[in-house]
Amino acid sequence: MKSSSVKTRLAAAAGLLIVLAGGAWLWIFRGLPAGEELRAQLLARYSARAVPSWTPIWTVSTQLQTTVVLWEDPDFPSHHGIAFREIPRAMVMDLRAGKYASGASTITQQVAKNLFLSQEKTIRRKLREAVLAWRLEDILSKEQILEIYLNIADWGEGVTGAEAAARFYFGKPASGLNWAESAMLAGLLPNPRRRQPFLDLDTAMRNRAVVLKKLLDCNEITQEEYGRAMATPWFPPAPLPQIHPAPGEPPAVHPGNAR
Repeated sequence: MKSSSVKTRLAAAAGLLIVLAGGAWLWIFRGLPAGEELRAQLLARYSARAVPSWTPIWTVSTQLQTTVVLWEDPDFPSHHGIAFREIPRAMVMDLRAGKYASGASTITQQVAKNLFLSQEKTIRRKLREAVLAWRLEDILSKEQILEIYLNIADWGEGVTGAEAAARFYFGKPASGLNWAESAMLAGLLPNPRRRQPFLDLDTAMRNRAVVLKKLLDCNEITQEEYGRAMATPWFPPAPLPQIHPAPGEPPAVHPGNAR
């Protein structure tokens, strides 16, 4: 009799766990597109076919492509949407900050978040982001994912995409960016408001130097290319773009102060 009662309780507990797990699964993942539905949504909304101003990957300089990947997601060529080795580091940063500070988001996860999810910093959104990133890697090539990212990345001041950023900061197309320019643009990611060369040139140049050093350390550029890029000054394009500092920020740097 006692054995039967224990079995009944265990069965009830197991059933409850199954129901809770199923409910949690639906709560987290319900409504996420997959497979051909996901591919169709991407083609309909985010491609050269759908957006006249879309910039194909082959029109973006290889220097910018290389620099953005190395700076934002060095494991991008080899992972399947999720950089598992970065998760412990992000957890440590979160614990030190006492809040959700670092999400260890790959380029693919950023594409998933920016195209399909909200910007809220919650565990649920991170889980949905990871699942979508995995699904994106199933249906798109790395080149396609990077192309989408370079078209939707936020470079500050309402500037979206590599082509617009190249023209805004350097007055040239993305196809003509060199290592110095690519390092400055990559260094603006993922928080461009804090590293604007128009607003704080010293910080932007220091950050550019960090990116260039990483390129050198990873053998993406030679010592000669590194030295040449480090010595390259930055001059804002003419006419100077309209910059609107956020409350409390200093005014935009005058062209004569650029170096």
